[in-house]
Amino acid sequence: MRRLLVTVAQLAPHIANPSKNIERISSVLERAAGEGSDLVVFPELYLHGYYSKDLIYRLAEPPEGENLRAVARAVEDTGVSAVVGFVERDTRYEVLYNSAALIKPDGSVSVYRKRHLPDFSVFDEKRYFRRWEGELELWAVKGWPIGPMICFDIFFPELARAYAYMGAKALVVISATPDFSHPLFRVLTRARAIENTVYLVWVNMVGTFDGVGFAGGSCVVDPLGEVVYEAPTISEDVRTVPMNPGALRLARERRPVLRELSRADVEALIRGYRLDGPPPRSSPRSSR
Repeated sequence: MRRLLVTVAQLAPHIANPSKNIERISSVLERAAGEGSDLVVFPELYLHGYYSKDLIYRLAEPPEGENLRAVARAVEDTGVSAVVGFVERDTRYEVLYNSAALIKPDGSVSVYRKRHLPDFSVFDEKRYFRRWEGELELWAVKGWPIGPMICFDIFFPELARAYAYMGAKALVVISATPDFSHPLFRVLTRARAIENTVYLVWVNMVGTFDGVGFAGGSCVVDPLGEVVYEAPTISEDVRTVPMNPGALRLARERRPVLRELSRADVEALIRGYRLDGPPPRSSPRSSR
């Protein structure tokens, strides 16, 4: 496993305009190729625009859809893999998922579907999307096993720990995080990296839509919680950042968290869940 160069693409989407967003994706891929990047990561639902609201029913497409094929052509032309958030249509049941696609130059496409859908404060994702409860699968880029997540998923440490059990060396989290939630994500990104001794790449969107500001502040965190790169808030930014396997090995020697992983702890979590169950889902809306 060699060094992996990851490009963080902190951008503002064009709402309900995938053609414009594809132009930006292609431009960033070309720039990343010139910098020797292996992978470019775009924000949550970037292809179609996070705040497209009811227009997503018209925009949604399957992984083999026209717009994703256009992204795949740009990936093939540049030789750089891309993680792109999109509105996925399940053509069998005609339900929608908030999804992320890993598109690689060999033409392969892997899809992760968001598991935790916020429906509080300014969020209304359960109105549009179905929650995914299927199996987790690692992605692979240049020999790096990667665990994908989307935004609110990062609040649930079980996902990150499951990926660590599966052999993940990095977590990639794409996001549409408003200004008021940004302080929470600054803590969570570091926590998930440290507790699993993995690199963590968090890519947030920017822009103001219907009065809601999205914070930016994307980051790459190393396996001991040191911030390798942090993007500015509010403004767009594109930066290529190295992830070093030597630093990963050293971190796991200094903090042997994975050595101490215990099936007994997992079983205790399951017993606790079965004993008390989750809290009621109908909780009052809050500012977070």
